[in-house]
Amino acid sequence: MLRRLRSLIPTSPLPWHWHARFYRALLAAILVLAAVGAVVSVLVQRGSDESPAAAPGGLEASPDSSKALKALKALTPEQKADAVVAAGIDPSSAERTVSKAQLGGIVIGPDDWAAGGASLVKRLRAAGGSGERVPPLIIGLQEGGVYRAYPDLPPAETQLEIGLGGDPQAARGWSESTAKALKAAGFDVNLGPLADVAGPASPIADRSFSDDPALASALVGAAVKGCKSTGLACAVPHFPGLGAASDDTDINPATVSLDPASLGARDLAAFRAAFDAGAPATVLSLAFYTAYDPVTPAALSPEIATGLLRGELGFEGLAISDDLSAGSIAAGLGAPEAAVQAISAGTDLVVVDDPVLAGQARAAILAAAKEGTVSEQRLDEAATRVLELKKKLGLLP
Repeated sequence: MLRRLRSLIPTSPLPWHWHARFYRALLAAILVLAAVGAVVSVLVQRGSDESPAAAPGGLEASPDSSKALKALKALTPEQKADAVVAAGIDPSSAERTVSKAQLGGIVIGPDDWAAGGASLVKRLRAAGGSGERVPPLIIGLQEGGVYRAYPDLPPAETQLEIGLGGDPQAARGWSESTAKALKAAGFDVNLGPLADVAGPASPIADRSFSDDPALASALVGAAVKGCKSTGLACAVPHFPGLGAASDDTDINPATVSLDPASLGARDLAAFRAAFDAGAPATVLSLAFYTAYDPVTPAALSPEIATGLLRGELGFEGLAISDDLSAGSIAAGLGAPEAAVQAISAGTDLVVVDDPVLAGQARAAILAAAKEGTVSEQRLDEAATRVLELKKKLGLLP
C-alpha cells in the first residue's frame, strides 16, 4: 500500500535535502494514518462482533425478530420445547399448568368455554403472564354457525352461508365482528377462516366459502383483512388445502390425490390470497398429498411444511399444525412422535388438544432436541416464530 502511495507523489525541482525532509515527513504521516486505520478497523470489527446474533434458520432481522431473539435467549431447553406446543387444557388444573410451563399457546375448546367462559380466559392470561414470563397465545376455534366452539359469540352464519352471497365486503364484516368479539373475550388467535376450496362432496363442504377457487380467494382475502383490522391474529386452515380430501382427518386418515398443477390452481390460490392479505399464520393439514409426499401428513412433511409453504409460496409467518391428538394421527404415529416429526419438518407450533398427550409431546420434543433428532437451530427457529407473533400481539414482557 505504501509503495502505491509513493508512486502517486509528484516529482519536484526542490533541493535533495528538502526532498529527504519532505519524504520523511510524508512517510511519518502515512504511518500514522495507517495506524489510525487499523484501530478503526478493530473497533468496527469489535462492534460487529457485539451486534445481535443472526436470527436462527435465516429468519430476516426485524424489530419483532430482535425482541423475539432476546426472549429466546432467556429460555431454557425445557421452555423452548414448551414454547412450540399449543395445548388443550383441563379447566380444573389449567391455571396451575400455565403458571409452570411457558407454553406456546393454549387452545380453548367448547367444554372449556362452557366451564368458565371469558372469566377462565382472563384467569389463564393472568396465570401465564405473571412476572417476566412469556404468556401463551390464547387460541380460539370459532368458525361460524354450528361450527362455533363458543355459541354465545358470533358469527351465527357459516362460511358457506357467507360464500353463497358472494360478497367480499360481507365476508370482511362477518370476520371483523367475530374477531372483535374474540378479542374482547381475551383471545389472541383464531384458527379461521378456512382457506379450503370445497365442493358438496367434500368432508368440509359447509365449512368453506366456495368450491370456486376465484370466489374462495376473494372471500378469504377479505375475511383475513377484516380479522387483521381488529388486532386479532387469524391462522388459515388447512394448508395446502383439504377440500379434495377423501375423509375427515379429525376422524380418519385422508388423502388428497390432486396433481401439483390441479392443487395449485384449485387450492393454493386461496392460501396465496390469504397470505397476500396479511394472514400471520396458517394451519397445516394432516392429510396425505400424493403430489408432494404420499406417505407423510402435510404438517409432518418437510416437502410441504418447508418446501411448498416456505420455498414455493414464500410464507414467512407462523406454521401451526392441525390437532395432533386427532383420529388420523392416533391411528398411526401418535401425538408425541408426530409432534417431533412436525417440528423437525418445519412446523413451528404443534397443536395437541388432549392435555395428557400435550404433556407427552412437550417431553418428546425436549428429548429429541437433546438427542439431536430435532436440531437446535430448527427448535430455535420454531420458537422464534412463535415469539415473533407474540411480539406483534403485544405479549412479550
